[in-house]
Amino acid sequence: MWPDFEGGSILDLMDSVVSSRGGAAGGAGLRDVDTSRWHAARSVVLLVLDGVGMAQLDLLPEGSFLRRHLTATLTSVFPSTTAAAITTFMTAKAPAAHGLTGWHVRFSEAGLDGRTLAILPVAARDGGDLPCTQDEVLAQVCRVPPLFASLPGSSQVISPDEIVDSPFNLRHSVGARRTGYSGVGGMLDAMHRALRAPAPPSYVYAYWPDFDHCAHKRGTASAEARALLRTLDEALGRWALSVAGSGALLLVTADHGFIDAPPQRLIEIEDFPEFADCLDGPLSGERRAVFCHVKPGRAGNFERGLQALEHACVAWPSSELLAAGRFGPGAVHPHLRERLGDYTLEMKADWTLRDTMPDERRHRLIGVHGGTSSDEMRVPLVCCEL
Repeated sequence: MWPDFEGGSILDLMDSVVSSRGGAAGGAGLRDVDTSRWHAARSVVLLVLDGVGMAQLDLLPEGSFLRRHLTATLTSVFPSTTAAAITTFMTAKAPAAHGLTGWHVRFSEAGLDGRTLAILPVAARDGGDLPCTQDEVLAQVCRVPPLFASLPGSSQVISPDEIVDSPFNLRHSVGARRTGYSGVGGMLDAMHRALRAPAPPSYVYAYWPDFDHCAHKRGTASAEARALLRTLDEALGRWALSVAGSGALLLVTADHGFIDAPPQRLIEIEDFPEFADCLDGPLSGERRAVFCHVKPGRAGNFERGLQALEHACVAWPSSELLAAGRFGPGAVHPHLRERLGDYTLEMKADWTLRDTMPDERRHRLIGVHGGTSSDEMRVPLVCCEL
């Protein structure tokens, strides 16, 4: 399943949100959702539940708040992962335009010369120092402005304390008031105060990462993940009652869904030296959507090496995926082509692929995302007039 950028993706949701707040949307908006009443809302609150895809809603009882108010099913972006999707939420641009394509991205700008960064913490994968400050790196590699400054009304960004003032969040929250919180109760209290203020913001963006953290570590259907999501759902239902009559509109969605990846289907690239020897630097992207930069003149060897992995992945020339619009519409980021590398590996079923650099920890992830399965790609749209 590829993203539905013709009215059924989180990008289209953002076009509808921007339009409802009086901004200039880049596209036509959602195709199958009546958004005409959104314009009349005193405030629009977009709550992003990291990792809570459509498959995860099945963890909740049928009468739960989120399932009762489920309005539509959308798709994420590609790769179906936080770095790509959250940047879409905060810029209203597709990955093709904002240029961030996964947890790990290879950069040629900012004096990085082909080094790979974990973009959300802005940390070099090789463990070395950056050539300039994190803020300066982001200023050069993230060229698309956040949407908040372009909206006519005021905006507020509500994020966990540990990331509210991170370099990435600071850059992508320009034009909005930032509020940090701790725990579900803290997040909902911040949302409550925003809507009950004498002059409430026109647009509130709130982000909850806890389910994603739990699913990576414990698994998507673990007892811990179920309990966490049920607690959030019950608290959200009580919160909605507490702000009834505020004239606000609550929208709830996710950046991606999840699958569980069994350890026996984790491929270590070091076990395939003929394949690994063709690579010009470490892998980038995600374990489920892998970008490969190939040494000059080694494409034939690389493709022959891939034969040993054909049971686990489909190899695409990255240029073909870009031409086919898999990374979305819009003016293509000037460095996107080099960030994507020569080949993209679309992992099949529940297979994952990773490499490990010297001094890197081999993180065991039970829950994973980034790929094109329906469970990773499909996310809910919950709508509730308050």
